[in-house]
Amino acid sequence: MVVLSGEILIDLIGGNANARSALSYQGALGGSALNTASILARLGVPTRFVGEVGQDFLGDWALARMAEQKIETRFIRQLPDMATPLRLAELDAAGNIRFSFYHAFGNTRFNPDSAAMARARWFHFGSFSAFDPRNIAGIEGLLEIALEYDVPVSLDPKLHTIPSAAYREQLLRYMPYVSVLKASLNDVRHMYPQAPNDPQFLLEQLVELGAPVTVLTLGANGAMAAFRTRMMRVPSIRVTVADTRGAGDAFMAGLIYGMLKQDIGSRMDLLTWDGTQLPVVLASSCHLAAITCTVKGASPPEEPLHAWWERYG
Repeated sequence: MVVLSGEILIDLIGGNANARSALSYQGALGGSALNTASILARLGVPTRFVGEVGQDFLGDWALARMAEQKIETRFIRQLPDMATPLRLAELDAAGNIRFSFYHAFGNTRFNPDSAAMARARWFHFGSFSAFDPRNIAGIEGLLEIALEYDVPVSLDPKLHTIPSAAYREQLLRYMPYVSVLKASLNDVRHMYPQAPNDPQFLLEQLVELGAPVTVLTLGANGAMAAFRTRMMRVPSIRVTVADTRGAGDAFMAGLIYGMLKQDIGSRMDLLTWDGTQLPVVLASSCHLAAITCTVKGASPPEEPLHAWWERYG
């Protein structure tokens, strides 16, 4: 069982750069960790999500869509008198995206049920929800359970701006729990705005945070990783890009899937792993991210996903 926690959003997606009299949007289920969960479930991985939605039509709709995707939803709370969060996503002609977020949970506290970690072989969390003060205590409670039961933990920070001092302090508090840290080049540029724009140097800065496996994604240029004293780099594959939304989340799904295929189901398994297959895991993750970019939306198309599974599954 892979347990994931993060924001559950309704994405309102538009391409309104040339709009004059009215804006047009199409709704879709969104959220970084939820995108990762959706792909893992499609790959046949038992998947459980821990989070919150509003007690409204959009919350009902989101839960129904997750259930259709075979994501276990019994640890998702519907908050009374609260609205499900929205995120506006504007696409340009090149498939790049800009976000605006609309949150609605106020000062309520995220209070997940500890039973959500039952039978967990992996725990993944991240994005802005992990650094929202209302969520931190609840997430730390799940991380304590992961630590107690030797469950490997992955973190994808998903930075959209230069982080505050409070963000940096919280990241350091999370890191002792984290087995796999995955960040994009854009994340790390925000995290270290004064650093040279050199991927290897930036990866070295991430390594200093202390995760046993540290991964830096480079978009169309592939990915890099550090494991123990070794650094490695793999290329991506060339595709025609329709939309970059969800590529990093697909990469994360490939990374978790690949680690589980290496029989890494505990922190100790990871610490004793020889890492010889890590380049293969990285390459498969890059491939999954690339095919996700070939269609609009954060979900890879069925036929290429099945071909990916036949190759790497």
